[in-house]
Amino acid sequence: MVRIASQSAIIDGSMSPADDPPEDVELVGRLRAREDRAVEALIAGYERRVFSLALRLTGNRQDAEEVLQDVFWSVLEHIDSFRGESKLSSWIFRITTNAALTKLRRRTRSRELPLEEALGPTMSAEGQIAEAVVDWTRLPDEQLERKDLAGHLAAAIDELPPEYRAVLVLRDIEGLPAAEACDVLGLSLPALKSRLHRARLFLRKRLAEHVAARYPEITASTERP
Repeated sequence: MVRIASQSAIIDGSMSPADDPPEDVELVGRLRAREDRAVEALIAGYERRVFSLALRLTGNRQDAEEVLQDVFWSVLEHIDSFRGESKLSSWIFRITTNAALTKLRRRTRSRELPLEEALGPTMSAEGQIAEAVVDWTRLPDEQLERKDLAGHLAAAIDELPPEYRAVLVLRDIEGLPAAEACDVLGLSLPALKSRLHRARLFLRKRLAEHVAARYPEITASTERP
């Protein structure tokens, strides 16, 4: 039995170019032949990105560790059913995403992202912004506490429903191309773009609310005379 590295040995960030996975066709053939070294190559090539994706989706290291184990067992169990209609990496990330979202849904109640929250500042009947917004240009760099903002960004991501969170993580954090993200999530390109747009607007508004509360002196009034 091949032992997967513990979470302490896994880097949370994306893989570096030197860690690119082995060539798909060759690896799939070797896995189907049940070569021990092929299993080792699979784990060496994918464990960092699988763990990273699972951690960012679940927000919980224990869940991410369990997803990591489950994903590799699932890949090995179902490798004979892989037909190559998508890239091996996309197939693995689809298994990872499904497993991670299953755990996430067990902890949180899935909800539709409210439009009034996602679309940003409230608009008046005349089509003008009806609430104060943050003038980011007046916030000096030295006032931006990176750890503080990062913490609030993470908290805002945690508020996203699983379906929106998955799109945001795959596109903006993991950096998957739109076509591959669509393949992983089983979405059309318009649906992917819509969810990503709504998720980004939601995060932008949450951060703006935080900065406005922390630095009221730079909150600009948008009322027109």
